[in-house]
Amino acid sequence: MGHGPLSGLRIIEQVGAGSTDMGRVAVAFAGLLAQRFGATVFRPADAGPDPIMQWPPMLADGSSALHRFLTAGKGPGDAQPGDYLLSDDPDLVAAWSDDRKVLIRPTLDEARPQSDLTVMAASGLLDIVGEVGRAPLALPGYQMGYVAGMVAFNALLASHLASVLGGKPLAGEIAVLEAARWLNWKNLLSEVSGQRASGVGRAEEWQITRCKDGYIAPVFRDRDMPNLARLMREPALLEERFATAAGRRRNLAEMYRLIEAALADRMAQDILLEAVELKLPFAQVQSPEQVAADPQMQHRQFIVEGPLGPMPRLPLLWNGRSVEAWQAGGEA
Repeated sequence: MGHGPLSGLRIIEQVGAGSTDMGRVAVAFAGLLAQRFGATVFRPADAGPDPIMQWPPMLADGSSALHRFLTAGKGPGDAQPGDYLLSDDPDLVAAWSDDRKVLIRPTLDEARPQSDLTVMAASGLLDIVGEVGRAPLALPGYQMGYVAGMVAFNALLASHLASVLGGKPLAGEIAVLEAARWLNWKNLLSEVSGQRASGVGRAEEWQITRCKDGYIAPVFRDRDMPNLARLMREPALLEERFATAAGRRRNLAEMYRLIEAALADRMAQDILLEAVELKLPFAQVQSPEQVAADPQMQHRQFIVEGPLGPMPRLPLLWNGRSVEAWQAGGEA
């Protein structure tokens, strides 16, 4: 039995035979969140090999880091009366003995399979990174699977709370597309108001830029242009056409030609140190190893030691305490 506010709660985590990558991640992440809060989470012993075991990134021992993260603390088991079910299979959920269940569906109005890419496209989220005339750009990882997993966990919490307060548990049903639309409410607002310029092809003046040993994210405002020009050693950035956000958006290609040339032979750390001196809030695009070694992330305990080794700390609190503190019985 786990330690935490959900201690004593048992959950069966089971995907359907036709589960998609998005569905597998969603079900597993919802179960992971519950497990971190103290629930005991089982996976059917007869479910067969888990495809996630072969998904990258792979660790030095040949195992999947993603599989280790999503399944940490879970074990095989069979359903018992009073258990909750987390699943993306409508038939499994329909056959469950009571309303202690949460179904994760791709959409509300159709059953055909969806992927992270198709959900992000349908919700407008791809517009954020889209360009006119270019093929859709798939983002790394399983963005919508994690979103759906968190929403499903919320549904499970609501059902459990209803039971704890003396009522009946409530069957939950969530749609990944609706969760994605909620995340991207600005896109929906722009669509219904006719302001489609806020979607694909929108000129963005803050763009990731290559430097000698990686990538830098330059961030600046009108008042920062003198210091930006100083950092770049480029007087042309002081020209009137770059003085305002509107002017910079009209001349983005030329502005970033100057910035990219200025940063091409400079190391990220040197750029960031000088940016701090000039009060420019630049950032570096970091690898997982760099994130783990970052002093700020170490102070925040972004990586914590778990039973299976170091794991990302979940950004969740219960009454002001982290879920890891609940499990450890500490105050972190």
